[in-house]
Amino acid sequence: MSSMKVQDFDCDDSYEAEKLAGLLSLNADNSSYIYGVATVIENEIVVTLKDRSSHSIIMRDHNAAVNLSLVLQDVIDGKKAVSKCDFKGYTVNIILNE
Repeated sequence: MSSMKVQDFDCDDSYEAEKLAGLLSLNADNSSYIYGVATVIENEIVVTLKDRSSHSIIMRDHNAAVNLSLVLQDVIDGKKAVSKCDFKGYTVNIILNE
């Protein structure tokens, strides 16, 4: 039986939050656009999309970037699934099925 978990991530600003929420939005088959986490550099996380393009998201701090990378890796590995994602201001709210 899966459980729902809500996680909030603070980005550097509202533009970065909107970008992250967009990248985490679901495709028609309920999968995300994110293919992999390329790297974390200080407070920046670089993700690779399924079309092999790379995009960076600037987080509030290094801890937020590392924590986001861990959650994204779990989603990529199929351990968690994004149920819903939204943002308000600079905070991204992710609802995960675990």
